[in-house]
Amino acid sequence: MSETPAPETPTPTPAEAIPGGVAHPDTPPVPEEPEPQAAQGEESAAPAPVEPDYKALYEKMQADLDATRERSTEAGVEADELRAQVAQLQEQALRDRIAAEYALPPVLAALVQGGDEAAVRKHAEALAAVAAPKPVLGAGGLTPHAEPDPYKGLAEKLRQRRYGI
Repeated sequence: MSETPAPETPTPTPAEAIPGGVAHPDTPPVPEEPEPQAAQGEESAAPAPVEPDYKALYEKMQADLDATRERSTEAGVEADELRAQVAQLQEQALRDRIAAEYALPPVLAALVQGGDEAAVRKHAEALAAVAAPKPVLGAGGLTPHAEPDPYKGLAEKLRQRRYGI
């Protein structure tokens, strides 16, 4: 007696394994196995693999590369412009800060020039020397041709005594 192999039975789903059970909604369905073909002489008619269009892929990739290079060039130009703006603003901030240190009026502060901090300081110092008010000799009633004002400062003294300021 020859033993014939028992036909394989597919693994039951949980709903089939448990009497009266219901399959959980998250349980994937079990794919059914295709039945073996009776005739082995027949070959399955599988679709032949399709060759991709390499020329079209190459052209698309080349176009993408060209677009990326163009965007890169534009970004580099924009970055250079922004760096120049930053440098210009830093120089202006240096000039403004040094002009404020020398108490230059806005008209003269705009004229301060120089490439580095030492040159800017030197120029601001020269402008400050020209812009500084010069003392007027003989002011305050001490000039020989002016009579002294006896009441000058009297109001200030009275205010200080009265209000303690």
